[in-house]
Amino acid sequence: RTGPEPDSKVIGNVQGIALLSRIHASSTQYIDFGFNTGRFNGSSISVFSRGEPGLAVVGGRGEFMMATGVALFNPIIINATNVIMEFNITVVHY
Repeated sequence: RTGPEPDSKVIGNVQGIALLSRIHASSTQYIDFGFNTGRFNGSSISVFSRGEPGLAVVGGRGEFMMATGVALFNPIIINATNVIMEFNITVVHY
């Protein structure tokens, strides 16, 4: 979506996995942001992190093939039924 509001425009989908370890208080995250409208339709951005506050852009598909950069996130809502996060992604691609 373009914003956290339920009626904001949908521009793609997100899939990923997060692994959390209480023993070492660490986490590993992989997230793929897929776009299905506009200029980047059919492209995706892949990010990866091992516990750091920023996630590394490690590639993508389509327009974002061989992309690099950083993704910073801001949790807006996290509860038992909803997770709404704002991502600011800076990408260098060819």
